Amino acid sequence: MSLVAILWAVVAMMQLCMTSQIGMKKLNNNFLAFNHARSSLKILSFIFIGVSLYLNCLDNGVSVGIISWFFLIITSAFFLQILFFYHFKKWFFLIWIFLFLLVVYYLLTHIFNNIIV
Repeated sequence: MSLVAILWAVVAMMQLCMTSQIGMKKLNNNFLAFNHARSSLKILSFIFIGVSLYLNCLDNGVSVGIISWFFLIITSAFFLQILFFYHFKKWFFLIWIFLFLLVVYYLLTHIFNNIIV
C-alpha cells in the first residue's frame, strides 16, 4: 500500500467533507460559500481519488492494487477524515492544507528522484 495513495485519498475525502452540507454548516468556511469553489473542490476530489487509485496500482499492480485500494485505502481515508472532522474540527482546514502540501512534496520528490536516477 502506497503512502502517497492513502494521503491523496485522505485529502480527497476531506475535500468532499468540506463541501458537504454538514461540513459547510459545522466548519463555517467562508470561501466555500461560492458555488465555483464548491464545484471545483468536488471535481478535484474525484481527480485526487483517481490519482490515488493510479498510484496504488503502480505500487501493487492492477489486480491487487484495485482491491487493496478499495478495501484498505478508501476505507482508511474515510475513517481518518471522520476522525479529523469530529475531533479536530477547529484545525480541519489547516490539516487539509498540510496534508495537501505533504502529498505534493512527496510526489515531486518521487518524480525528481526518478528523473535523476
